[in-house]
Amino acid sequence: MKKLIFSAFIATALCVSSCGKDDDNGGGSTSLKGDWYQYAIYNNLDGYGFRWITPHNCAQKTYWSISDKKIKHEWYHLEGSDCKYTPKYYDYTATNGVFNMTIADDSPNRNKGGTASIKYEIKDKELILRFKNNQQQEEIQVLHKKGVDYSYLDPMVGLWKLTKIETGGTTYTTGTPACFTGYIVASSIGFSLYYTLPANSTQCQAGKVESYDYVKEEDKYYNVSNGQKVPLPFSFSNNNQTLTLSLGGTTMFFQKQ
Repeated sequence: MKKLIFSAFIATALCVSSCGKDDDNGGGSTSLKGDWYQYAIYNNLDGYGFRWITPHNCAQKTYWSISDKKIKHEWYHLEGSDCKYTPKYYDYTATNGVFNMTIADDSPNRNKGGTASIKYEIKDKELILRFKNNQQQEEIQVLHKKGVDYSYLDPMVGLWKLTKIETGGTTYTTGTPACFTGYIVASSIGFSLYYTLPANSTQCQAGKVESYDYVKEEDKYYNVSNGQKVPLPFSFSNNNQTLTLSLGGTTMFFQKQ
């Protein structure tokens, strides 16, 4: 496999660039009240660059419980190999798409009376939060509400595993060598493509991650990062369980996880 060919293919197909998306105001038909669980996260976890990730087993326990006057952040996070529970409770008001929050007297953790603000938006029954995390880095969380059926979401949304690449009449199957892997993590507003391509029959190049904002218009997808609008050559088959990314005689195949 020609590593330069594949690197050029990915860059050309997606017009490589990354950025965050500006927030709209809050609202929507779904009530804020209830328990909201992490579905996809955009941050700079472990300093490897901003990208979309899916929550690990520990983080999947985390949820935001929202009532009329209080937000309870039932936070689970890894410290080493331990899944640590560090809840934080806030009194809040919601104005113009912003939660204005004060750490509540009954909060088990953090400085009582401390303040924070979080931009929020309800879009297609998803709750999208934008805020500065504990590392003072911008973070986006896409949350799904407990008890809501999200099967209506666009088929792009989810985790996709690269299974093979076809180019020049030859098929290259992931796992040969073992380091040859790839994934797409897609939320409703952005996605990240992870890939580690072979350098030879036993070794791989350094892994890469490319992240993009996108929109869908009339069944077509567009990369809208940094104000551009570039078509994304995605197509679906097998009841939306197979995703292909094709350009210039090269096709990447992904299977939904």
